[in-house]
Amino acid sequence: MGGVKRLLLASEREALASCNGYVVEASDGRVGAVETPLFPPDRSQPDYLVLRTDGAVGVRHPVLATALVEEVDSRRRLIRVRGRKEQIENLPEHLPLAI
Repeated sequence: MGGVKRLLLASEREALASCNGYVVEASDGRVGAVETPLFPPDRSQPDYLVLRTDGAVGVRHPVLATALVEEVDSRRRLIRVRGRKEQIENLPEHLPLAI
């Protein structure tokens, strides 16, 4: 999941807080949709998005770090993320462990 990372605009970061149902698109196509954003206790912007994907193995709910978000288009209800479709679909369905 390489490439040059573009910083999200303030409006894009704010849109992530209410992005339920937005389509998620990887570099090679549609991945699924946002089921729910996950917020840390002291912030109004999410640090993870729980996705809903329908693949060959059925419905999955991979957890995507918002650091992978490249663009948020509120008008089109679309989120573009870094990485290929297969990489995003195969993310774990749980939050990473905190140490």
